[in-house]
Amino acid sequence: MDGLWGVAGKIPDKGPASANAITYATILGAIRMDLIMNAPKGETEEARATRRDQGVVAGRRMWEDIIKKWRNADLIIEEELVGAMGRLLLVGARPRDWDDVLSLVEQTMNIPRKVSSIGSPSRTEAGFPHLRAPVVPEQFRFDDDHLSPSKEPMRGDEFLPITTQDKEDRFSSRRLMYASPGNNTLSMLQDACLKVVAAKAADAYWDLLTDPSTYNIIPDFENLNMRLRVLRQNRSSNDAVKFITEEFLPREKPRPGTFRIAMSTHAGQILEMMRKELEDTDAKTVSMYADLAKDFPNATGVHYQEALLGVGSMNEKEGQPVINRLVGVEREDAITALNRIQALYHKLLDSDSISEKEKLPFKRMRARLSAFLQRAMRAAVIVSKLDDDDVVGFNAVDEGVEAAFDEKKLVDDRDDRDDTLTKIQKDEFRKDAAASGDWFREPPAMGNDGGSIPTRRELVKEAAKALTTTQLKEVATEQSEYAWSHDPLSSKPLSTPIVSDSSGTLYNKDSIIEFLLAEEGDAKKIDGGKILDGRVKSLKDVVEVKFKCEGVRENASSTGRMERWVCPVTDNELGAGKKSVYLVPCGHAFEASAVEQVAGEPCIECNTAYAANDVVPILSTVPADVARLSLRVKTLREKGLTHGLKKAPGSKKRKKNAEAGAGAENPNSKNTSNAKAKSTNVPTPNGIKNASTAFLTKRVLEEQDARNKRRKMEQNDTQKSLFHSRDAKPSQANSKDYMTRGFSM
Repeated sequence: MDGLWGVAGKIPDKGPASANAITYATILGAIRMDLIMNAPKGETEEARATRRDQGVVAGRRMWEDIIKKWRNADLIIEEELVGAMGRLLLVGARPRDWDDVLSLVEQTMNIPRKVSSIGSPSRTEAGFPHLRAPVVPEQFRFDDDHLSPSKEPMRGDEFLPITTQDKEDRFSSRRLMYASPGNNTLSMLQDACLKVVAAKAADAYWDLLTDPSTYNIIPDFENLNMRLRVLRQNRSSNDAVKFITEEFLPREKPRPGTFRIAMSTHAGQILEMMRKELEDTDAKTVSMYADLAKDFPNATGVHYQEALLGVGSMNEKEGQPVINRLVGVEREDAITALNRIQALYHKLLDSDSISEKEKLPFKRMRARLSAFLQRAMRAAVIVSKLDDDDVVGFNAVDEGVEAAFDEKKLVDDRDDRDDTLTKIQKDEFRKDAAASGDWFREPPAMGNDGGSIPTRRELVKEAAKALTTTQLKEVATEQSEYAWSHDPLSSKPLSTPIVSDSSGTLYNKDSIIEFLLAEEGDAKKIDGGKILDGRVKSLKDVVEVKFKCEGVRENASSTGRMERWVCPVTDNELGAGKKSVYLVPCGHAFEASAVEQVAGEPCIECNTAYAANDVVPILSTVPADVARLSLRVKTLREKGLTHGLKKAPGSKKRKKNAEAGAGAENPNSKNTSNAKAKSTNVPTPNGIKNASTAFLTKRVLEEQDARNKRRKMEQNDTQKSLFHSRDAKPSQANSKDYMTRGFSM
């Protein structure tokens, strides 16, 4: 702004280079944007109000110069300049600033005010209450210009209507040329009336400016939305519905924001309009509708049923619906809407207002919704690690994270709801309810008064209820179907080649390879380590599962597995609800009953032998199977083997110790092995551990013992008598030195 003021200060007051309407409009617009965009960090409400008030005062002083030039015919006022000043007043901190917008239009466009100005005697005499303005700081709610010692005009005098001085000026060539109102003026007047809570004045301005006999302004999209805000503030439910039906829809195609504005006026009919006009329902609007339905004080079970049928239904339109990927704020809004719908399900199913038979379809829908939200929460861990730039530029995100978004599309939820409650079922329900007199066919008029007043019982938090056995089974079924269709590491659909670890979980082989190749500390490595729980450290810890594929699955989801896996023996489809196994090490998959029938025989597909303990159940949750697989892994590790019966890295020493332990546990082993073990365990002489050195030492000691025995026998008298004295030779025992004594060289 300093640079702008520096340039503005060099503009001459008169001449061809003087400021015109575009110049003043640019400066006023710059002041407004500076007040809105350049707020200091950590600014308080009082400091914010003070800063905005100073900016508005600067604009008021500039407007005095503008009016002076206008009266002297040195400047032509256009709607753009009036709109720039009016928008600046609307961002002000005082109610007087908002009210002066009406005076500004009267001054520059000769459109009389439709309500008396704030603080005027006529307004007090008319019985208008003082504007409360709860969001305005206390010191800015009232004007204090009358306490100023200066002789400057009071706030609001800048926009007083211009009157001629005498009769000659009225008919002179210098007569004022008023600006013509347009769409910007219409929207600005509605916004000003909204701020000063002047509903009747807003109606009068709207009728005057849109009347074909006066100004004939055709409202644009912003005008229509601003008009809806005024009707919402005035809680004009029927007027809002009539306005959308008769004036909005014939002129403009509504957007999601339109229905968010009108939702609190007449929720039921607004939701029906949104379903007809938009290709897909708006998440924030659905959240608002679900909150209104849940907090409706006089709601019954039938009300909740109708609300769920309205929120949970899909648009009945021809052709394939367009599927848009939701990222960032849109994805968060969609998950929030689904959580609100889930709360509405809880409200209905926890009450006793409908029978258990009527609750069944809603229980199935709630189970599907709960499973979907759990998957979405797991994906949120990946999403939270992305930078804002990565979320905006989604094409730059790596393939693994992109798959996490693909799996979280809302089309799954819409398909599930459409399968459970079709249009025919909803029509039959409405007919039965209307025949019994309990309810009518039209949507409930919840929120008809613009809001609802909850009771204390609805606000107090109730204790959570444990899930029933049926609900637990439904959740387990949903989780099993997801595990049979998606890779837990990348959330991509399963497709060959497929591998499995020691727990029987299925993975895409490329996901395992990417996990093993990832660097330590990488997000993919950390998240994958939590899922695998240390079961996979190399490719030797997984076995490639060889499924027999036959065509494409029936009713396969667009985000799930497309291949149809069957048993080679029974030809039954393998998947959720069917107990399936695969053999180690060949990896061929069968139905569990087929393997039990041919127990003890080699694999039917490849004729490879296998042990009974090497039959691994796929995605089994039975405690006995889980315990057996855990014991199998422990046994293989003691033998130095991996899950695929391959030699584990660095397992040579463990394997040797395991064989020694196995020999000690078998008391019926052969004598030769016992003797061998016994000889192996004999301690070596002198504690020598080297085998060759110990052998040589033992041999030398044995020869020394033999020489000692022969020497003792030579000294025996009985032995000497057997020989003649001449045969005796002189003894050399004493002639031998200490190095050769007792040894024959």
